[in-house]
Amino acid sequence: MSTYERLVSELGDGLGFPLAPDSSGSTEIFVEGRALILRADETGERELLVFTAVASAPDNGFSTDVLKRALAMNLFGREVVGHHLGLFADMLLLSSTLSIADLDAEGLADRLILLARIAGQIADSLATPDSEPAELPFDPKFMSGLLV
Repeated sequence: MSTYERLVSELGDGLGFPLAPDSSGSTEIFVEGRALILRADETGERELLVFTAVASAPDNGFSTDVLKRALAMNLFGREVVGHHLGLFADMLLLSSTLSIADLDAEGLADRLILLARIAGQIADSLATPDSEPAELPFDPKFMSGLLV
């Protein structure tokens, strides 16, 4: 069993239900009403990618204004709290790459909650045309990892 599989299993145990990666290696979990997808590197020992949809494009695609605002939010990582906001097909996704060695089930749960909250705040901000950027939570553990 890889560290990733053990970590996901322990997370499920803590939540009170079985949780394991599917046959493709992905784990889907709902946190604060958002579907988050977890995928590890090929060994399941180094990195964990976590992502969630922030917004789906309307039938006519994202407006130029929404894409400009998303790009500006992503600049230097401040407004996305060091996470990554990107366009994939017809969706804006928020993602984070975590070192598996630095995680335990409780720490992973904290990171998932933070990512879900940030995604919700970004979605709200993008949906309101003239809104000021949301005051996003600061995660000192994550930010200190950026400075290493």
